[in-house]
Amino acid sequence: MIAHFGLKRQYKYLKDELLDATSQVLRSGQYLDGKYTREFEHWLQNKTKTDYAITVHSGTQALEIIANYVSSQQRKTIVIPNISYPATLNAFLRTNFDIIISDTDKYGILLEDFPHHINKNYCIVGLYGRKPLNDLNFLDSRNFIVDGAQHWLVADGQIGIGMSISFDPTKNLPSSGNGGAIVTNDKDLYDYAVMMRNNGKPDFDFAGSNSKMSEQDCAQILVRTKYLDSWQSRREQIRQYYCRELREYVTCLSDDTIPHANQKFVIYCPESRNSLHTHLMVSGIESKIHYDYTLGELEIAYKIKDKPTPMSTSYMLMRGVLSLPIYPELTDSEIEFIADTVKKFYDK
Repeated sequence: MIAHFGLKRQYKYLKDELLDATSQVLRSGQYLDGKYTREFEHWLQNKTKTDYAITVHSGTQALEIIANYVSSQQRKTIVIPNISYPATLNAFLRTNFDIIISDTDKYGILLEDFPHHINKNYCIVGLYGRKPLNDLNFLDSRNFIVDGAQHWLVADGQIGIGMSISFDPTKNLPSSGNGGAIVTNDKDLYDYAVMMRNNGKPDFDFAGSNSKMSEQDCAQILVRTKYLDSWQSRREQIRQYYCRELREYVTCLSDDTIPHANQKFVIYCPESRNSLHTHLMVSGIESKIHYDYTLGELEIAYKIKDKPTPMSTSYMLMRGVLSLPIYPELTDSEIEFIADTVKKFYDK
């Protein structure tokens, strides 16, 4: 079976380095708030070309902290795309926002002309790793919150007031457990996040939380940062190959010139998605459906009045998307086999 994610293979290649990093942390006796946390935050700050970076327990909590900070300034409206992981919606349901769920384009990107309303905010999501916007200089505005869980490696400075990052094990730069971060150029947001992740210390003037990455997770992820650029190059090679081989059979949702982090390789095949999904599994290939729902359909969204109709682009898109394996440890022969299996399905 060709698995959809390659974590077992990655561990095989990095085993000695990961175990050595773990051993160094355990020998130090410093399991939180130590040198590996500081080193990883400094690396992240340089990688994203931002003024501040702070690690937290998960990408979900990173987005929640940004949302809490913005909502504490003034009650506002937030516009979010209809396609995203539920954490995107949850972050704003749990804070002081009125929510509008907006339709998307065929790539799952928020459809908005972004007028400058002083009491209106936007959550930008780079679905599947595709850069959500291009050549829009105003994205440093305080009206934009960026959910960068999938596309942060190609955000290129478009981080709004702050961008959340996920190091979930399924992401391009995985943690061995949970992990997330906030990157920002806003000193006030950074100071707020520092206090929020540490139970409101030192002032205790608001109710904080305990939200940190462990020293072990940071040490292990620093090992992986040494290979990230080569991993990304390999993902790009796989994307280009899939697009060349499959564009005559299915719609490849990353087959364009917009920068892509290649978090996922997603095809659109509305008439045959489920049968192709089964065919791949029978052939020994694990594919995934990301996502087979929209945020507006979820039970937790039932009170939200402003959301797309069932005939909108976002609803139609979710009825036909399928993700193929794209991790860098795939061999050339496996990539060819995956593409050939898809083509044979349609040739029949």
